[in-house]
Amino acid sequence: MSANLPDDARPSDAWPSSVEPELVARLVDLIAKEGMLDRTAMKPAATLDELDFDSIEAVMVINAIEQAFDIEIGSGLRWGEARNLGELVALLADSVKRATPALQS
Repeated sequence: MSANLPDDARPSDAWPSSVEPELVARLVDLIAKEGMLDRTAMKPAATLDELDFDSIEAVMVINAIEQAFDIEIGSGLRWGEARNLGELVALLADSVKRATPALQS
Protein backbone atom coordinates (compact mmCIF):
# COMPACT_ATOMS: atom_id res chain seq x y z
CA MET A 1 0.00 0.00 0.00
CA SER A 2 1.39 3.36 -0.96
CA ALA A 3 0.26 5.70 1.77
CA ASN A 4 2.05 8.76 0.42
CA LEU A 5 3.87 9.10 3.71
CA PRO A 6 6.12 12.13 3.70
CA ASP A 7 9.81 11.53 3.22
CA ASP A 8 12.40 12.40 5.85
CA ALA A 9 13.44 15.52 3.91
CA ARG A 10 10.04 17.14 4.46
CA PRO A 11 10.06 19.66 7.31
CA SER A 12 8.18 18.21 10.29
CA ASP A 13 6.19 21.42 10.65
CA ALA A 14 4.69 21.19 7.16
CA TRP A 15 1.62 19.26 6.09
CA PRO A 16 2.21 16.55 3.45
CA SER A 17 2.83 18.12 0.05
CA SER A 18 1.03 15.16 -1.55
CA VAL A 19 -2.27 16.35 -0.06
CA GLU A 20 -4.13 19.40 -1.31
CA PRO A 21 -4.40 22.17 1.33
CA GLU A 22 -8.22 22.11 1.23
CA LEU A 23 -8.28 18.37 1.95
CA VAL A 24 -5.70 18.80 4.74
CA ALA A 25 -7.87 21.49 6.37
CA ARG A 26 -11.01 19.40 6.10
CA LEU A 27 -9.35 16.29 7.52
CA VAL A 28 -7.66 18.18 10.36
CA ASP A 29 -10.98 19.86 11.23
CA LEU A 30 -12.69 16.45 11.35
CA ILE A 31 -9.89 14.94 13.45
CA ALA A 32 -10.05 17.85 15.90
CA LYS A 33 -13.84 17.84 16.16
CA GLU A 34 -14.43 14.09 16.38
CA GLY A 35 -11.31 13.41 18.42
CA MET A 36 -12.29 16.22 20.79
CA LEU A 37 -8.84 17.74 20.34
CA ASP A 38 -7.66 21.33 20.62
CA ARG A 39 -7.49 22.61 17.02
CA THR A 40 -4.56 24.88 17.90
CA ALA A 41 -2.52 21.82 18.95
CA MET A 42 -3.05 20.19 15.56
CA LYS A 43 0.44 20.49 14.13
CA PRO A 44 1.94 18.10 11.55
CA ALA A 45 4.76 16.98 13.86
CA ALA A 46 2.49 16.33 16.86
CA THR A 47 2.45 12.66 17.76
CA LEU A 48 -0.86 10.94 18.36
CA ASP A 49 0.27 10.22 21.94
CA GLU A 50 0.98 13.93 22.49
CA LEU A 51 -2.55 14.70 21.31
CA ASP A 52 -4.04 11.96 23.55
CA PHE A 53 -5.55 10.40 20.44
CA ASP A 54 -6.66 6.84 21.14
CA SER A 55 -8.60 4.07 19.42
CA ILE A 56 -11.99 5.45 20.46
CA GLU A 57 -11.22 8.78 18.81
CA ALA A 58 -9.87 6.90 15.79
CA VAL A 59 -13.20 5.13 15.31
CA MET A 60 -15.08 8.41 15.68
CA VAL A 61 -12.79 10.11 13.14
CA ILE A 62 -13.16 7.27 10.62
CA ASN A 63 -16.96 7.38 10.97
CA ALA A 64 -16.98 11.16 10.48
CA ILE A 65 -14.74 10.97 7.41
CA GLU A 66 -16.88 8.21 5.91
CA GLN A 67 -20.00 10.34 6.43
CA ALA A 68 -18.41 13.60 5.27
CA PHE A 69 -17.10 12.12 2.03
CA ASP A 70 -19.83 9.48 1.58
CA ILE A 71 -17.22 6.71 1.39
CA GLU A 72 -16.24 3.54 3.20
CA ILE A 73 -12.67 3.39 4.46
CA GLY A 74 -12.97 -0.05 6.01
CA SER A 75 -10.31 -1.82 8.04
CA GLY A 76 -7.45 -1.41 5.55
CA LEU A 77 -6.18 1.84 7.09
CA ARG A 78 -2.91 1.22 8.92
CA TRP A 79 -2.87 3.70 11.81
CA GLY A 80 0.40 2.22 13.08
CA GLU A 81 2.24 3.63 10.04
CA ALA A 82 1.55 7.19 11.19
CA ARG A 83 4.26 8.53 13.46
CA ASN A 84 2.60 11.93 13.73
CA LEU A 85 -0.45 13.92 12.70
CA GLY A 86 1.02 14.88 9.32
CA GLU A 87 1.48 11.22 8.42
CA LEU A 88 -2.01 10.37 9.69
CA VAL A 89 -3.44 13.08 7.44
CA ALA A 90 -1.51 11.59 4.50
CA LEU A 91 -2.90 8.10 5.25
CA LEU A 92 -6.45 9.41 5.58
CA ALA A 93 -6.15 11.54 2.44
CA ASP A 94 -4.90 8.51 0.51
CA SER A 95 -7.94 6.51 1.65
CA VAL A 96 -10.31 9.36 0.76
CA LYS A 97 -8.73 9.81 -2.68
CA ARG A 98 -8.85 6.08 -3.47
CA ALA A 99 -12.54 5.97 -2.52
CA THR A 100 -13.43 9.24 -4.28
CA PRO A 101 -12.40 9.20 -7.96
CA ALA A 102 -13.13 12.92 -8.36
CA LEU A 103 -10.37 13.72 -5.83
CA GLN A 104 -7.68 11.63 -7.52
CA SER A 105 -5.00 13.74 -9.16
